[in-house]
Amino acid sequence: MAEPARVSTLRTTPLVAVPLSSGEALAASPVGFRTPGAGSGTVLPLPRTRGTSPTPAVAPPAERRTGTDPASGSRPADIAQLTGLRFVAAVWVLLLHASYIPGDVFARWTAPIAPLVAAGPLGVDLFFVLSGLVLTRSYLARMGSRPSVGGTARFLRARIARVWPLYAVVTVAFGAWCAARLVFGSDGIVAWQNPQPSLGPLGWIRQLTMTQMWTSSGIEGVSFVLPAWSVSAEWLAYLCFPLLVLAAWRIRSWPLPVLAVLAVLAASPVAVVPVVTAGAGESGAWVWLLRIGGGFTSGMLTWLVVERLPRTPRVEQWAGRLVLLVLAETVLVAYWAASAPASAAIPAADRLWLAVPLFPVLLGALCVARGRLVDWLASPRLQHGGRISYAIYLVHFPLIEITVVAMTRFPALAPNSSLAALVVPHVLVASVLVAHLAYRWIEEPARRRLMRS
Repeated sequence: MAEPARVSTLRTTPLVAVPLSSGEALAASPVGFRTPGAGSGTVLPLPRTRGTSPTPAVAPPAERRTGTDPASGSRPADIAQLTGLRFVAAVWVLLLHASYIPGDVFARWTAPIAPLVAAGPLGVDLFFVLSGLVLTRSYLARMGSRPSVGGTARFLRARIARVWPLYAVVTVAFGAWCAARLVFGSDGIVAWQNPQPSLGPLGWIRQLTMTQMWTSSGIEGVSFVLPAWSVSAEWLAYLCFPLLVLAAWRIRSWPLPVLAVLAVLAASPVAVVPVVTAGAGESGAWVWLLRIGGGFTSGMLTWLVVERLPRTPRVEQWAGRLVLLVLAETVLVAYWAASAPASAAIPAADRLWLAVPLFPVLLGALCVARGRLVDWLASPRLQHGGRISYAIYLVHFPLIEITVVAMTRFPALAPNSSLAALVVPHVLVASVLVAHLAYRWIEEPARRRLMRS
């Protein structure tokens, strides 16, 4: 799951970050459902193995506050550059899923950055770390000093108001689409996943309560909307947060180097375990739990460091340099992963995770850095992109899946046809446009209504 001087008032959201692929079709995706009774030519493509290389007015400096008033516990203005980063992360995931569309149109257009596109799963982990950081920033002083039933209730109410309304609308709408495919289709396939998600009463209940991931070891065949697995994972993290923040409060005075090392170590299991087990990748058993648990905790620890860093020109300068260094290392890992041969000891899907421990360093440095990159992330358009990032994450995959189904049903839309080449970029644009409308007319009004009720 304030805006003075262009600074967002919304809590950051993951993907959440909340606090805030006809024969050509098979060529685009290594796995697919062959439609029963349709002969050898009808294929419903499935996503390629995740993580393999493929075939989100600048705020015045005074407004970029990073601290919280411990005395009042008041929620500070959002850190503008982190809000902008949410949009970058959401677009990263969007591009990854667009690469699953059958045909080679998208692959040809994005060939120079194909390794970065294939590294799209990292966008979700970036959201997880960001979520823990921003929640801790907002609630450490209010909930960390002592247990409080009232404080916990207010926190969970705010999280539900922020995450659930749009999630419920998208889940019901796409669940109805899946049910229609089951009733009117002839192939028994309801979603672009393997295995298929359950459309029974219990399946609906678990979807709408955001608990579908809690007993599942993998992320496929669990949610109607595949990316919604992370919303369920975040909801679990939110329920644990009241206890985690109590621990964070009690170690907030530990030496900064210790807290910094702990933040990086917390994000490291998802990098270490897949490498040790070689071949697990994003869909490995219980890898999702490592991702949310490690990323969220790492974000919390990162804020404990950021909160105490001195805001001097020298610190800000070195933080800016560190941001650029971490970004360069992340790009290097992405290209190194994409270059992995099939016989590599560490497959591409596992190499990617070595970038995750860099994320607490990236976010921590971004909180205090100055420079052109920070100013760009804090620009008005990136701020709005950050605000609609949660909606982008939820709506883009249904639009892509509907497009893929149309490409298997209508010859004029066959992969690599001229019409398909025209449709693909429009799907990307439509994802952002629909997300804007969903934010404007569903997400934000529902959040305000629930917080007033």
